[in-house]
Amino acid sequence: MRANVLQHIKPISKKDQVIGSIKAAILSGDLGAGESIVENKIAQNLGVGTPLVREALIELEHQGYVQKVPYKGTAVTKLSAADIEHIFTLRVELESVAIEWAKKNATLADLTELRELTQKMKEGAEAMALDVFYDNDIAFHRKLWQMSGNPYLVGVLERLVVPLFAFFVMRANRDRENYIESAIDHERFIDSLTSLDSAGLRDLVKDSMSGWKEDMLSRLFPEKQ
Repeated sequence: MRANVLQHIKPISKKDQVIGSIKAAILSGDLGAGESIVENKIAQNLGVGTPLVREALIELEHQGYVQKVPYKGTAVTKLSAADIEHIFTLRVELESVAIEWAKKNATLADLTELRELTQKMKEGAEAMALDVFYDNDIAFHRKLWQMSGNPYLVGVLERLVVPLFAFFVMRANRDRENYIESAIDHERFIDSLTSLDSAGLRDLVKDSMSGWKEDMLSRLFPEKQ
């Protein structure tokens, strides 16, 4: 038997199992957008302690799937059409700046990492494994933000954009070709980092963001179109 035929079994911690179970319930719609998450109830259903559920929710908040609601606890992420408009108004300006600075700092290793992430996006798209697609999509943008070299800008974009990605994955009804095309668009964008000047890159980002916003709104809120 060749040594590389079999893959090592990766141990999955209880925390990761709880995260996976809650995320699966959100993506399936069993936990709906805006629904309050009762930690004790989740813990009982999963047969684990409440502290473990609390840790899982912290990670899911980082991933954008849940949000802390003042005086109400934690709820599944929910955004209105107006919320999305407001977020995109800021995102276009802030991410344009981040990417302009990322261009100046980009190394060959950075570009290689970005290409690896787009390949994983494509693999997730082809398998319609939307959580895989999403995880690598947001990792792609996080990498660009970090390449800006400004941790404060990274922090603002993290809080602003990550729930947007998660809500789109939870609610948007897209076909396999849409996701594959999105991965290909990300590949083209990497080429643009080196081929376009700062002004051209900023225009590209604004056009891309505008198109994604309209697509998102039409899919999530068709009644408003």
